[in-house]
Amino acid sequence: MQTLSALLQLTEVSDPFRNAPENLAAAQLQAVGERFAQRRQQIRILDKRANEAGVTELRTLSDAVPLLFADAVFKSYPDSFIEHGKWRHLTAWLQTLATHKIDGLDYEKIADLDDWINELRRNGHYVMSSSGTSGKQSFIYQSEADRELGWRLLAQGIRWAASGMRDPSRRYPVFLLTPSSGSYTGTERMAKFGESIAQPGDIHYMSDVPQSAAHTTRMARMRRAISDGTALPSEIEAFQKENLDRSERVQADFRRFIDQLLERRREPMFIMGMMGMLYQIVATARERGIPDGDFHPDTIISIGGGKKGANLPEDFQQQCERFFNFNATNFNDGYGMGEVSGFCPWFHEAKAWAVPPWLVPLVLDSTGEQLLNPPDGKGIVEGRLAMIDLIADGRWAGVISGDKVIVEFGHCIDGVRTPIIRDVVRYKDLPGGDDKLSCAGTIDAYVRGEIADMTEARSAN
Repeated sequence: MQTLSALLQLTEVSDPFRNAPENLAAAQLQAVGERFAQRRQQIRILDKRANEAGVTELRTLSDAVPLLFADAVFKSYPDSFIEHGKWRHLTAWLQTLATHKIDGLDYEKIADLDDWINELRRNGHYVMSSSGTSGKQSFIYQSEADRELGWRLLAQGIRWAASGMRDPSRRYPVFLLTPSSGSYTGTERMAKFGESIAQPGDIHYMSDVPQSAAHTTRMARMRRAISDGTALPSEIEAFQKENLDRSERVQADFRRFIDQLLERRREPMFIMGMMGMLYQIVATARERGIPDGDFHPDTIISIGGGKKGANLPEDFQQQCERFFNFNATNFNDGYGMGEVSGFCPWFHEAKAWAVPPWLVPLVLDSTGEQLLNPPDGKGIVEGRLAMIDLIADGRWAGVISGDKVIVEFGHCIDGVRTPIIRDVVRYKDLPGGDDKLSCAGTIDAYVRGEIADMTEARSAN
């Protein structure tokens, strides 16, 4: 594990991108092999898939392609586990993806999905949920080490991208475009970083209505019932009232949040969240006659994500850029995914996202079956992005995304030795909206098979 350890040490330096080894591709391949050998001993599904694919060791990155998990794997549990409160079964499903033994849960205390997540956390298992925008939530296992590292890497990436943030002693009024609590990965990470840089008592959230995994699941379930005609009129009425009440509370909180933020625009502050939410601030400011560039020049903006399904102008990102005067001092645009540690911060000199040395990018064809990375480690490649996260502790973090990207390897821009991502678009947002994955279906079948085996075993006992 010597090569892997050397790469992991880069998480502790301020500039891992320029301090990566010159032979990064070779070092990453060696580290991937080391991590795979370790994880297949801990995660039965990974070992089972490796045996089926005839993969005994990783001699090339192509050998790792059949072992990648798609986002569907992290939501491959049967809906009935949640709908019928089968929390032991849901835990058994999560165990198939985790390296740590999950035990000690008091199932008598669990009434809904939020209770299940909280009970796991009380026992040291920090499962994080997705935002649920696809209609079904993903659940990603994190150990305590993963959790703490995620907080640290968020700070490292922001400070690397925005030079105005590099004084660790400076404190700000902090405005976070996220709920004050919730099980979504980004919610917790943003809150922890915000707390670390906020002036005492000067951290503000867009709403105090918590991000609830149980509520998100109920919404998805009711939408399906309405769509297939099985929802009763009384159920629809209750669903609509719950959503209306919740929406009104969130909107009222968000209006107060924007009012306070705009009132203090002449102070240096730190703003963090999704670009689509940032645009709501810009639109409100313009309605009030506030011109571009009216915020204090030392205000720092750290943003990620795109529209997330919102109905926004095509140029909403450009409007935000003009309004806040994004530059190398005050701005970071992070690209990442909940399944991997840290994120790719904005590399201003290249106008692209820089990939940390512990994330190994694999560019695949659209089906996710063929590796397109340049053999000599240099060149520009377009295709489906996958990543192998070398530092994830609680899971096998070889994941395949739904993103079509352009990645440049071996560019050497401004001394950065790691690859950069120049463009990102979701496959489902392309004409036709098709996003088929061959290897993802294979892995998903293994996970479902494991669950079936466990259920039968419990019935037999």
